[in-house]
Amino acid sequence: MGAASGRVDAVAFIVGLIVGVLVFAEVYVALAGFVVSGELAAVTFADILGVPFWVLAAAVVVLALGTFWLLGKLERPGPGRERQAS
Repeated sequence: MGAASGRVDAVAFIVGLIVGVLVFAEVYVALAGFVVSGELAAVTFADILGVPFWVLAAAVVVLALGTFWLLGKLERPGPGRERQAS
């Protein structure tokens, strides 16, 4: 939408995206050995932290709910809307 309307930042983004894809496609053959050289075993974030998965999942839920609550408190009312007293 932005590129169609001539926005310079959107056009620069699209051009950069295309150039990046083309450069990566050209150098991938040289990088392929490096890309597949690491250990491909499945390691989760819970494994790295050494905690059970459910503890990490609960922490993410608590952080998300806390973030939504905080943003709700910080949100500015739009035009024609008054902030409700809490």
